[in-house]
Amino acid sequence: MVENWIHPYEEIPLGTVGVVMGVILLLVHLGALICPGEALRLARAAASSVRFGQALLIFDFVWIALLLWGSPANPLRMELFDFEGLRTPLLVACPVVCYVLCTQSKQNLTGRALGLFLLLLGIVPLTAAYLKEPVTRILIPLWWYPVLCVAILWVPKPYLLRDWLAWFAGRLSLTRLLAALGVSYAVAVFTCAILFWS
Repeated sequence: MVENWIHPYEEIPLGTVGVVMGVILLLVHLGALICPGEALRLARAAASSVRFGQALLIFDFVWIALLLWGSPANPLRMELFDFEGLRTPLLVACPVVCYVLCTQSKQNLTGRALGLFLLLLGIVPLTAAYLKEPVTRILIPLWWYPVLCVAILWVPKPYLLRDWLAWFAGRLSLTRLLAALGVSYAVAVFTCAILFWS
C-alpha cells in the first residue's frame, strides 16, 4: 500500500461534478417535461433491450475490473485493506459473472445493469462532496442517497424498472410534475456549482 495514496475520485472538484450533474439532469428532465410520452417510450425500449442491457453490463464489469486490478500502473485501483487477499479471486470472477448474466439472465437485464451502473457512478459525486465546506453540498447526497437505494433494489429485482416505467406511462401528468421538480433541482445544482463550488 502506498502511503498517502489518493484515489482519482478524490481529486475531482465539487464544482466540476456539480456542472456535469446539473447539465445531464437538466437535459434528461427537460426532455421528460416537454415530451413525457416519448421519453417514457424510449426508456421502456431501452429497459426491454437485451443488447443494451448486455452492453451496459459489460461496461459495468470492465469498470469493476479496473477498480480491482492491483497494478501500480492502474490509477483507478482501490484499496481493499483487510480484504486484499480477495482481490485476485474477485478479478477472476468478473468476466465469469458477466458472461453468466449476459447469457443466462437476459430477461430485464437492463434493470440489473443500470442498478449496478448507478452504484458505481454514485461514489464519484459523493466523494467530491464529502466533507466539503459549502453547506449547499447537501444537494449532492440529497439526490444520490435515494438513487442508490433504488439501484440496490434494481440489481436483485431488475423487473422493478420495467414495472415502474409501465406505471408512469399511464400517469403522464405525474411524470410531468416529477420532471418539473427534476428541472428545478438540476438548475439549483448547476447554480450552486457555478457560484459556490468552483
